[in-house]
Amino acid sequence: MPLQKNFYQFFITQLHFFVLIKEETIRQFDINKKKYYKSEIDFLVDIIIENKFIKAIENSKYIENYISKNEINYFKNDIKIVKQIFDKICNAEFLKNSTEQVNPISSLIKIYKEIIVLDSNLCSFYEDCEIGWVDDFPLINTEVLNMLRGFSKNEKLTIKKTIFKDKDDKIFGWNLFKKTTENDTIYQNLISKYTPEWESDRIAVIDSLLLKMCITEFKFFENIPINVSLNEYVEISKDYSSSNSSSFINGILNNIMRDLKDQGLIKKYTKRSNNLLNLDT
Repeated sequence: MPLQKNFYQFFITQLHFFVLIKEETIRQFDINKKKYYKSEIDFLVDIIIENKFIKAIENSKYIENYISKNEINYFKNDIKIVKQIFDKICNAEFLKNSTEQVNPISSLIKIYKEIIVLDSNLCSFYEDCEIGWVDDFPLINTEVLNMLRGFSKNEKLTIKKTIFKDKDDKIFGWNLFKKTTENDTIYQNLISKYTPEWESDRIAVIDSLLLKMCITEFKFFENIPINVSLNEYVEISKDYSSSNSSSFINGILNNIMRDLKDQGLIKKYTKRSNNLLNLDT
């Protein structure tokens, strides 16, 4: 299977996972009702069952047809992962003990960031299914979170139908990857210069990757302002790394940026250029 298609199937599968969680929530409600148990999951009615984002996914003909056409049914014979994550949602203190009025979309974003994204069993399940590279998980999670945040503003489900926005977006992604990997050793030495008390293996892998990618944008992407790169990678670290990573990354990148500017290795244009990569440096 082509890598792009594999990635996109991974993305649709992760997006549709919300529907599976809703189905499990309804199933548990029905079980409690039939057994006349006192329901302890009523707080999930607004957050999961009546959630407009999940309903929009359910009602999307595009997603329905894509899943049918590509026979996406990874959880059909293994619903255990769905049940495990449902249990974590039911027991999440930030949901059960909330004293504020519930915002279903904000709650779903929190569920996704603090439970679904961090679930190692789900990640291992995807890896075992060979649905895609486990390294794709952070990018897929970014796309899902962006959809959630966009939906919270206008209640409109906007589904990307390709990995890349346009041809320039594809070129940008390839060039970012290419120049980052080509300069890995140089970047590692530069990072080590400003982290003298840290062994390289003590720095989280995701933090190291974010630092190196941002350095690439500093040096080779002339049309991206320095502050835009800085802010972008600091924000990404807030979503996918530890609570202290954003300040750590911000500090290191500022030091590296000043160093590179002093050496004349950062050249930025104020006007947007069609040249997405300065290959002369």
